[in-house]
Amino acid sequence: MKVYLVNPPAPKGVKMVREGRCMQRKGAWTAVWSPISLATMGAILEKDGFEVKISDCIVEDIDFEALKKIVIDFKPRLIVINTATPSIESDLRVAELAKKINPDVVTLAFGIHVTALPEKSLKEQKNLDAVIQGEPEYTVREAAALLKDDKDFYKIKGISFLKDGCIVSNQRRELIDNLNELPFPAWHLIDVSKYTLPFKTKPFLLVDTGRGCPYHCHFCSAGVFYDHKIRLRSAKNLVDELAWVKKEHGVSEFLFWTESFTINKEHAKEVCREIIKRDLKINFVCNSRVTGVDSELMSLLKKAGCWMIGYGVESGNQGILDRANKKTKLEDVRKAVKMSKDAGLEVTGHVILGLPGETKETMEETLKFCINIDLDFAQFYCAVPFPGSGFYKEALDKDWIKDFSWSNFEQNFCVLDYGNLSGEEIMEFRRRAFRKFYLRPKMIWKTITRVHSWGEFKQLLHMIKEFITWI
Repeated sequence: MKVYLVNPPAPKGVKMVREGRCMQRKGAWTAVWSPISLATMGAILEKDGFEVKISDCIVEDIDFEALKKIVIDFKPRLIVINTATPSIESDLRVAELAKKINPDVVTLAFGIHVTALPEKSLKEQKNLDAVIQGEPEYTVREAAALLKDDKDFYKIKGISFLKDGCIVSNQRRELIDNLNELPFPAWHLIDVSKYTLPFKTKPFLLVDTGRGCPYHCHFCSAGVFYDHKIRLRSAKNLVDELAWVKKEHGVSEFLFWTESFTINKEHAKEVCREIIKRDLKINFVCNSRVTGVDSELMSLLKKAGCWMIGYGVESGNQGILDRANKKTKLEDVRKAVKMSKDAGLEVTGHVILGLPGETKETMEETLKFCINIDLDFAQFYCAVPFPGSGFYKEALDKDWIKDFSWSNFEQNFCVLDYGNLSGEEIMEFRRRAFRKFYLRPKMIWKTITRVHSWGEFKQLLHMIKEFITWI
């Protein structure tokens, strides 16, 4: 039996990242991430004897016409669709396209949006057979196994569907407690050369280090997908994958993909020590809470090959951090950034403008704070009340959402209006924040000195173009 895993075409030419809570356009990092969710599903299905095809339409420049031809030629029995809030309407068109070709093909969608809003998603796209609740791997595996034997898959755990016009949500599937049992992603099913990080001309891949976050930040929707229970891969299993990818695919650049790599500090240290012990000679980027680091970890990260760490700074105003239930202090941010830079790591700060309680004055505080702590990179996002977050519920209750077009629920735009602060004012400040942060002589010089080859220079020109689009 054939299973087709699809990262849908770019809506209106906008290339989207669709992985867990990260639902953003390419310009955020001038890069598109490798589809690790699809690749992991592909590995599971291949192991069970299915014929699997993956199309990452974003990097392969596959539009809906080209996708139609692929579906006709491949003739899948099951199509699994990756989705994100900003592209949801376009994403679910894949189901419509598939059903027109073969009414008997089964269409499933997964992602935070359809998990949080199953009924709305199913009613908006009648050609969608079911949506997956939360992490998709084992739900897809069981659905495929039943379809292979021509059995009814509607009784399996972990899906929602419409029956006689009413939503039916089956029992939620248990979390994958032991992540070590998942096979390494089927990267052979995609062209890994198409994924490169900023300032790098070499390909990079994502590696899943763990799932779940015990924190309940008001703006975050990750909990609805991977829950709040921390599940970590063993250091050996994780580093085995890094070594395997380097040997089998020739890739030595990685993005450690998780809610926070340092959520368990001792585990992060163990991973670093394992990499160092094996002398893997890899490079990687990871993310962290500012409260999850110490000087020993910073030193180990550097020795293991980490060159950049990203922190959720969110705001330079303590009141807004507290209102967002971030559970961090501004002094935590200062210490973490300094500790990281002292260890020789570059630091990215992720900043959200327009969270509840924001004013023009607090946005100014945030920009000054980001400049003063000497970040190497800053990503300024508009606050988005993503479905599945507490922020979404509050924004609905308080009538803050003035634009209900899902395509604008994206970090370049602001769909909110607080009365004292409009969405347009937030977007305008964001544009100014990017200019003021990056167009300083110090930052321009730092960017120029990163270029060491003609290939890197060409990528820099491409990044500048993407940067202009992003702001």
